[in-house]
Amino acid sequence: MDIINIAGFVVCAVILAAALERYTPWAAALISFCTGAVILICLLPEIRLIAENIKAVFDFRDGGRAGLLLKVVGISFIAQITAQTCADAGQKAMGDKIELAARIFIAVYALPLISEILKLISGFLGD
Repeated sequence: MDIINIAGFVVCAVILAAALERYTPWAAALISFCTGAVILICLLPEIRLIAENIKAVFDFRDGGRAGLLLKVVGISFIAQITAQTCADAGQKAMGDKIELAARIFIAVYALPLISEILKLISGFLGD
């Protein structure tokens, strides 16, 4: 599915959701959620291709960093999409909590890399 098909699909969904929002707000929210889910499903092959290319770039000097990068990028995308969905549904506070959880997970995954960088700096300083 290319961007023109996705854009057309979204425009149709927006028109339908706008028409239903006045009479059945829950149906409009459901259409919005389903539209987002369909778009994500359609993008899965491209996301997989990006992940494979990132992994291929880092494989020659891996040390586990390719997996870390993929996890951090994945967490960021999932948190952003979820937070935007929550905001669209009028639940911005829940979206903020998702973003906080994502920051904590990213920090946890980055701790070994930060530790490695600090050891490297310490080695340069001669401590």
